[in-house]
Amino acid sequence: MRESFHFLGIKGSGMSALAHILLEKGMLVSGSDLADISFLETLGVKRSETLPDKGKIIYSSAIPSDHPALLQAKRERRSILHRSELIHTLLEGKKGLLVAGTHGKTSTSCLLSWVLISAGFHPSFAVGGILQNLQKNGGYGPGGFFVLEADESDGSFLNYEGEGAIVTNIEKEHLAFWKSEKKLVKGFQTFISRIKNKNLLFWCKDDPLLKKINPPGISYGKKGDLNLLSCEQKGEKTFFSAQFEESVYQDIELPLMGKKLALNALAVFGLSLKLGIPAEVIRKAFVSFKGIKRRHEKIGEIDSITIYDDYAHHPTEIKALLKSLTKRGKKGRLIALFQPHRFSRTQELFSDFKGAFARADLLILTSIYPAGEKPIPGITDKIFFKQIEERNALFLEKEFLFDYLPKMLLPGDILVTIGAGDITQVGPKLLQELS
Repeated sequence: MRESFHFLGIKGSGMSALAHILLEKGMLVSGSDLADISFLETLGVKRSETLPDKGKIIYSSAIPSDHPALLQAKRERRSILHRSELIHTLLEGKKGLLVAGTHGKTSTSCLLSWVLISAGFHPSFAVGGILQNLQKNGGYGPGGFFVLEADESDGSFLNYEGEGAIVTNIEKEHLAFWKSEKKLVKGFQTFISRIKNKNLLFWCKDDPLLKKINPPGISYGKKGDLNLLSCEQKGEKTFFSAQFEESVYQDIELPLMGKKLALNALAVFGLSLKLGIPAEVIRKAFVSFKGIKRRHEKIGEIDSITIYDDYAHHPTEIKALLKSLTKRGKKGRLIALFQPHRFSRTQELFSDFKGAFARADLLILTSIYPAGEKPIPGITDKIFFKQIEERNALFLEKEFLFDYLPKMLLPGDILVTIGAGDITQVGPKLLQELS
């Protein structure tokens, strides 16, 4: 008899990836979500707003402890697993390749998954973004490796022991859980200590906190063991060269924009070499990589107006995104449309947002996306807008965006919608308005 699993909040990126894996393993999957989940129904997932009679109940840290379905499951003494506990069971018998870091986890884990797939390794994978090549964010493979985006936001990455790992950076984030930067750093140190094969552990030497910790394994970046020799963006592509273990690899082509993504790709290149994948196979996989939804995603172009969408919600991510777009070679204005994500995150990083949008010719700020949180006194749209203090900035409520945006855009302009909330819906609708 096939096992059954019911997901609470199945549309979440971490949850839907696991649903994909279970479906491909032949399990029965159902789920509930406040948002539309038609994309999963097409794969055979049954939508059920009430608990099924049998099966394990899967929840994530995004599900509140007083969620009615969770309380019902506890009353009925059902088998209840946090998503990290389910991942732990899925990792059994596999060699986990874990990708951790405050920024870059998704792009790195997606690219690593694609390289392993292209090399014929048939990996399983659960990542935080949808690979454009596959149109999914998780999959089951009969091979020995499991690529996992290891989430530090709730400390769940401490539940896994990987065979190898990539650690991209450590920066102040998710302090609602960690309480202090010191505890966050300690969490990463514990995560690193649990990686079994330090010859398959890559960490970024360009990151100040990682450099200070100086963990075991292989460093990458400028002056790293895996040395970034050069990096140049040409339009929507990036080319970099690297030196590793007495070999030089010239002009590695990446169909993504910016040095930050090149650094992530550098780590993937090094780890893939260590796994025995030939350099030429890795190069071909890079060139064939179609990117990730909501990461530098090009939504479309009309009348010489180009629209991008990006999940960036941390100041560091935003700076890197805008820098890469300014190097794209277009002469029109760069317009950033930003939707802050969560009151708690806005409060944590309040002062860090100042200057984050300096490369934009125009900043349009819209209302904070609460993601289920209650407002925090003193953290309002008006106060946040004042804090940013950009000279070319304006505030628009989300419901008024389409009254103004079509009239504001000029031929040659680049508009990028930025944020982890529903701002992603603006780009496709705007293209329809302009057509």
